[in-house]
Amino acid sequence: MMKKRGVYISIGGVAMVIISFAVAVSIIQDSGMDQGEFSLPDVLEGMFDEVSDRTQVMPGESESFSFDASVGTTSLLWGMQMLDYQGDDSVHVSITNIYGDDFGQFDVSQPAFFETMTITKSDIYNFNVENTGNSQVTIIMMFTKNPNDSDTFANPNSPMSTTLLPLAVSGTLLIVGIIVSAVGVIIMIFDYKKRRSEFI
Repeated sequence: MMKKRGVYISIGGVAMVIISFAVAVSIIQDSGMDQGEFSLPDVLEGMFDEVSDRTQVMPGESESFSFDASVGTTSLLWGMQMLDYQGDDSVHVSITNIYGDDFGQFDVSQPAFFETMTITKSDIYNFNVENTGNSQVTIIMMFTKNPNDSDTFANPNSPMSTTLLPLAVSGTLLIVGIIVSAVGVIIMIFDYKKRRSEFI
């Protein structure tokens, strides 16, 4: 049994990797992500109070997106997605109000980015997105008021629970499976060397 422990551990790790791939593929097919380009607002339908139009931003240029944080808004979840993301794409997001006050600066070099901000008073916030990369990008902005109090986020049948969380679990399982497989290989090598030394 001890001689085969590395084999068993490696097989377990490979099984975890296979299961994680199967779960991810199933989720992707059910959500329609495999039908070419997809947008988070489509996959997470109903999760956002406001979604911008798809907006193309050329390199070195900027586009501004506004959100009215009316009375009763204590926090704001905002997100941005680059639909046609390439590995070297990047944008700079700056948040101001109508008076020009600075509410945050963010450099984003990933396909999607989300952040929350505390709203201390009713105001109109401008999200200026500057394309700092070398290629044209297509931007979608997403906004949700008071996400902590939103029934949508707490609903176990929401897209967040049925799509994103399982994908996150699948990704974690994939990483763990790869690590377990590597540990199994190391143990096999160690046991092999140990057996060889016993015969010498």
